[in-house]
Amino acid sequence: MNIIETLDHFKNSYTTNERKLYHLISEDPDLVHNYTITQIASLAGVSTSAMLRFCKRLGFNGYKEFKFEVETWLRSKNLNSVSDDPISKIANAYSDAVLSIPGSCDNSLKKLADDINSSDKVFALGRYRNKVVCEKLAMNMTNLGITCMTASDLLTYEHYEKIIDKNSTVIVFSVLHDMKSYQSIITDISQLTDKFWLITTTAKKTTNLGFSHVISLSPTQSGIISLDQQALLIILIEMLTYILRQEN
Repeated sequence: MNIIETLDHFKNSYTTNERKLYHLISEDPDLVHNYTITQIASLAGVSTSAMLRFCKRLGFNGYKEFKFEVETWLRSKNLNSVSDDPISKIANAYSDAVLSIPGSCDNSLKKLADDINSSDKVFALGRYRNKVVCEKLAMNMTNLGITCMTASDLLTYEHYEKIIDKNSTVIVFSVLHDMKSYQSIITDISQLTDKFWLITTTAKKTTNLGFSHVISLSPTQSGIISLDQQALLIILIEMLTYILRQEN
């Protein structure tokens, strides 16, 4: 009996909260792969404790065992349903990732576009591979007649900190949240403007970083395929650019 069959097996004996979790997970098992126990509980409108009791009802010691079973089933399902052709696998994985963006980020992108349009200055900060993403955003915005200053090193971050004010929008691209070396700069900027954005492909640990707003794309691990984070961020920028173009 696979995990989906197990879920169905107990459906007539679920409590009200367990029924909420059952419907949520059985309709979209990928949620277990993409989100934490707390996020899933929140999506179902129940407590984390209710989620743990649900896992034990199904015969698991905890959420970790339950998650492992669901992900094992998802991998098996993907292998059976997707062509062995690697190009098809990659195309399907990217398609799923891109199609998930509007549902999870649509309102945030519109809010970010509003912040950009109402700002005197726009800054895009990103180190290492995120530098390319910043430059792509700046190029697209320049084509729209919007000036966007970019930076990929700490010295320039410190320089920009001196000219950022409440009428500035600041966007940080950071996949790994590797901010220890410039956390003080992040803290200072957070006190200068409320239009302070983090855009990331890592949903975990985005709170208490000092940002006013966070856009988190779906995880870039899709079954057995690891997607390129930079490519997804650039697609997100194209979506943001479209919104800005419509508003202008």
